[in-house]
Amino acid sequence: MPESFGAIVRKLRRLAEYTGPWRPLRDEAPRLRTSVAELRERETRLDDLLVVALVGGSGVGKSTLLNAIAGDQLAQTSEFRPCTATPTVYHPPGARFEAGDWRMVSGSALEHLVIIDTPDSDTVIKEHRETVEKVLAACDLILICGSPEKYLDEATWSLLRPLQGERTMACVETKARAEMPSVREHWLSHLAEQGFTIEGYFRLNARATLDRRLQGARASEFDWPAFEAFLREELTREKVQRIKRSNAIGLLTKTVRDLQERVGARAPELTALEKSLRESRQALAADTAGIVRRRLFAERHLWAYALSREIDVRALGIVLTLYRLFDAIRSLPVRLAGWLPGSRKTRLGRQAAALLSSVNLFQEDLVLVSDAIQQQYESHRSSLAMAFAHAGFDELDDSTGYDAYVNALGKRIADVLRGPARDRVVAHAHRLTSWPVALLLDVGPIAFLAYTCYHIVVTYFDAQLLSAGFLMHSVVVLAIIVTAELLVLSLLMRMGAWAARNAAARDLRHALKAPGKNALGFEPEAAALADARAQAEAVRSLVADVLDGD
Repeated sequence: MPESFGAIVRKLRRLAEYTGPWRPLRDEAPRLRTSVAELRERETRLDDLLVVALVGGSGVGKSTLLNAIAGDQLAQTSEFRPCTATPTVYHPPGARFEAGDWRMVSGSALEHLVIIDTPDSDTVIKEHRETVEKVLAACDLILICGSPEKYLDEATWSLLRPLQGERTMACVETKARAEMPSVREHWLSHLAEQGFTIEGYFRLNARATLDRRLQGARASEFDWPAFEAFLREELTREKVQRIKRSNAIGLLTKTVRDLQERVGARAPELTALEKSLRESRQALAADTAGIVRRRLFAERHLWAYALSREIDVRALGIVLTLYRLFDAIRSLPVRLAGWLPGSRKTRLGRQAAALLSSVNLFQEDLVLVSDAIQQQYESHRSSLAMAFAHAGFDELDDSTGYDAYVNALGKRIADVLRGPARDRVVAHAHRLTSWPVALLLDVGPIAFLAYTCYHIVVTYFDAQLLSAGFLMHSVVVLAIIVTAELLVLSLLMRMGAWAARNAAARDLRHALKAPGKNALGFEPEAAALADARAQAEAVRSLVADVLDGD
């Protein structure tokens, strides 16, 4: 494997700790925790003795085989009825093996093996079957015992099937007789059909071998010499470690395969759900932008007022100064209303102040549009919740989702108003109050004043008197010129305000529809989905390391 066994187990442990709302992984987490505990235990037992379990139905000769291996009458035997209720553990002297209340027998026939004689696997006694399961959970090598009359019982295979790939297995035909053909081919072909991998096959007569060994004679019937060599010589320390590691890797592979089937296979649903979330956010952003545009950006006088304020601050020359005075007189009623005791600033004044001075607009906007936005939010969230439920998510707590959305929305609007919108208003004000524009506006009044003064001086030196009508006409013409220029300036100001308002509306629309991590809305759903996607990616990585590596 590309990564170490321990690193992969740590990844599995992190997945097993998942407690989020994605049910496929959360439902798998208890099984993962069990597998991780067993994997960690097996990792620590790589240098321990090899634990061998003798498994089979009643009367197949498991206890007789144990006695034959030990060369002594260790376990009670019977040809006709079950006689093993408590496992007999045959172990080397001084070996440490946690076996609870099982029967422990110390011997020196095999110094590197712990052999356990189990109760019958086809027993109808629940406690006996549970004991067999405990033995199988603790063992490394399973010797499947069978006789020519009994080797395909379903009760035994129901215990062994879950352990395929997780335990090394060998078959032992315990009651071979010369006059009867071997069941080897049929037995092995049946196991192969069910996906079992068998380490070896041994045809013995355990009873005859036990009798010869009790008499002190050397047993040589059938495959006993090969079986004895397998236990004593082939199962070296290196082979034992390989078996233990193979079993651990088999359990790891099966765990990851189950994880892929139950969790990894649901990853495409998360991709589709991410698309649904993106579409819901875009639809919500479009609806919200429409509401804000109708309630705020449709007020043209707000932008004209803002631009007038900026022009007043930067006014130069005669006409611009007169425009500033005219604007102050025009806005005097609004300012006086704001100074009256108990009065409050108008909605227009608050928005204009926020636009011009970087004041947070969020709370003001909440009063204006929160009801409409909440209605749109709940509508889109309802359809999105159905998509999350179909993808295997629990119902998400959205008690803070809407509040988070309106907070972020208010900040986003305020950023647009303080940023690009204000910059455009200031830019238009700079253009309208620049010295070329101020000079151009002042040319008419100054030229007329110069002409009038020249005419007065010339008339004076000619010793003539000016008529009262001349002065009146001059004042009227000057007023007409100034009024015309003020109207032109006002028209330019309103055109600038219109352009700034439209550009700000586009900026707001783009800001609300920002993709990716900057998208607004449905934060609990987005967080749950991001977490699930991260877990699915961790599963994919494990599959690549373990299954694809095979």
